[in-house]
Amino acid sequence: RHNIVPVEDPRPVRWEKPGVRWIKCNVDVVFVVEFSVTYMGLCFRDTNGHFVAGLIQWQQPFYSIVEGEALALLHAMKEAIYRGFERVHFESDSKLLVNAIHSRRRGNSEFSLIVNDIILLMSSSYVNFEVKFVRRQANLVAYTLARAANV
Repeated sequence: RHNIVPVEDPRPVRWEKPGVRWIKCNVDVVFVVEFSVTYMGLCFRDTNGHFVAGLIQWQQPFYSIVEGEALALLHAMKEAIYRGFERVHFESDSKLLVNAIHSRRRGNSEFSLIVNDIILLMSSSYVNFEVKFVRRQANLVAYTLARAANV
């Protein structure tokens, strides 16, 4: 019998600046079950790491965790298009969401329908959007904004 102990990566997890002429958008949601509310936070930053735009919003009805994360990302993409951002790296701490987007998984669930909308936006010819998974520690600004929407 072997005891396998997971080893934490000793390198600190930090937010990283986007490449030249790119915008980075961190997206996160917070769920408050007692009030049946989903809170969303978005933060857009430029090549130098400077704040460009942010958004906090709350939504009812209460969504499942994966649906809330997917809706927040879809909203972030629509916000980027509205603001004229053409090259955007989106980061989410929802591995399930990011994997669903990259695998282009199809389905009929509410989550799958939202993911299909995200994929459709990403495939449009006038934007260059990329989606990446990051750990919560690298996504703290969006998480903090989502929590602030609860105040």
